[in-house]
Formats: sequence, C-alpha cells, structure tokens
Amino acid sequence: MPEHLPTAEPKPSDADNASDDGPTFPLVLPSETELAALKRWKRQHWVEFALLALERGGVDAVRIEDLARRSGRTPGSFYSHFPNREALLDAMAEEWLRRRMAQVDWVHAYLRRTGCFTLSGILRDAAERRAGRWTGQSRSDLELAMRIWARSDPRALRAVRQIDAVRIAHAREMVLAEYPQSRHPTEIGLLLNWILAGRHIVFLDPSEPPLPAEGDGAAELLLELASADAGLGGAAPGSSRNPAARRRRT
Repeated sequence: MPEHLPTAEPKPSDADNASDDGPTFPLVLPSETELAALKRWKRQHWVEFALLALERGGVDAVRIEDLARRSGRTPGSFYSHFPNREALLDAMAEEWLRRRMAQVDWVHAYLRRTGCFTLSGILRDAAERRAGRWTGQSRSDLELAMRIWARSDPRALRAVRQIDAVRIAHAREMVLAEYPQSRHPTEIGLLLNWILAGRHIVFLDPSEPPLPAEGDGAAELLLELASADAGLGGAAPGSSRNPAARRRRT
C-alpha cells in the first residue's frame, strides 16, 4: 500500500452509525422473509421479490409459480398486478436501475461530502474500509446477476449500460479533480471502476494468492499511472516506490 494511502481498521461507528456522514444508504432491498411477512402485496412487492429471485438463481429463477410458492401468494395475486412475466421483467430492469442509480448517487455524494471525490481519495476511502458502511449493502450478487441477464436481454443491458456510464463519468471527474492535466481521464476512470467494482465479480481459485481486494498494489499502480499520464513525473507504472509492494507484485 502506498504511504499516502494509510490503512485503518473499520470502526463500529462506521458500520452502525450513518448520522456522521449524512443520510443512510438508500433503497436497500428487503429480504424474502420481510416481504413474505406482509399481509397485502402491492405491485412493488412482486418486483422486489423477483429481484431477490434473480439474485439467488438468475433470470431463470424468475417464474411466476415459483415466486408465488416461495412468497405464500397465489398466481392470481400476481396477475392482478401484471399481465405476464415479460411485464414483470420490464419492471425488474426499471426498478434495479432506479435503486442502483440512487445508490450510486448516494456514494458519490458521500465521497464529495467527506473530501474523497478524487482518485487517491476514493482509493484511500476503500483502503480504510470506511466504504464498508455502504458496500456491505450494495448487493454485488444482484449486480452480477443483472450483468449475466444483460448478455441475453436488451432491457437488462440498457440498465447496466446506464449505470456504467454514470460510474465512469464520475470516475473521470475524480481523476481530473486530482490530475487536471490528465490526457486519458476516461481510461483511468475505467480502470478505477475495474479495481473497485470488479473485485466483487471475480471468482478466484482459493488456492491462488488473492488479488489486492482493498486496492493494495493495484491502487498504487493506478496512482503512478495517473501521475505519469498527467506529466507530473511520477514513477513509471510498475516501478514501485515501495520495495515491499514491488516484491509482492513480482
């Protein structure tokens, strides 16, 4: 880890008390148990329950009979809100996008509010695990299921592309906030997204050494790359200023 990205153990208040940093993480999806316990279901509840099924088993798990059985409802209840499964899938893509966009906006507002809306700022935030207060609720399994669904369904693809566009645009802003002379801010922002978001959807062999889950060597390399790209005379990517980190990468 670079010297200017100190690590710190997460504090209980970071995970349990959101009042220090503003509003709590928005639009957290309820559990199946919470939904099943409701006496009356509205249209929204079917959509939320279907998103949980998508998270659990992919789009093939979103079957009306299965949803009704697991929730203790009847298929007739479903058809009082939706004409067919396709209408439910449309609503699921829209609802996931609405929730994810609100959550992404919340995260970016949190980073601005805490002075971390820069390339090194967001990496430092991740290293200190303060971001754990919201990433623990971000449902990366559901996002992975959405991305798999997007490979075969244009409505899911549109939703995922919109989220990616917003994330990359904000990452570009973070790069330029710290390196205004950057020649490739979009590309560096894309790498930032891969480091921070990609680790949630990479499946590693448990016998292999882990990737730098909190941005260790990858964060250092990205900062070196951004500095060199901006013409600030930073070390060439891969030539770490930290001998221990360099040994870890070799």
